[in-house]
Amino acid sequence: MKYDVHLFTVVRVKVCGVEADSHSEAAKKADEQVDMNALFNDTNQNVTTEWAEEHSHALVDVVGDKEYSKSRWLSKDLSRPLRYNRSRPTKG
Repeated sequence: MKYDVHLFTVVRVKVCGVEADSHSEAAKKADEQVDMNALFNDTNQNVTTEWAEEHSHALVDVVGDKEYSKSRWLSKDLSRPLRYNRSRPTKG
C-alpha cells in the first residue's frame, strides 16, 4: 500500500544581523524578511511541502553576546517574553 503522509513540523530559521531597537522588533523584522514557503519549495524531491504559517516561539540572540546572557525567548506572537528552563521555554 502507498500513503500520502503530511508531516507538520516546526523548524528553526536563523536570520542574522537584524537591526532593531528591541528583541521583539528584531523577531518581527526577521519574520518579515523570510519567505517561509520558499524555504520548502524544492521540487527535486518526492515530497510536497508548505509552511503551516505558525510560529511556536522565537529565540532572539544579541550579536556579539558570546555568553548569550542577553538572549530572549518570545511567544509565538513574537512580542511576549517567555521564561526559559532547562526542559523547555515556558510562558512568563
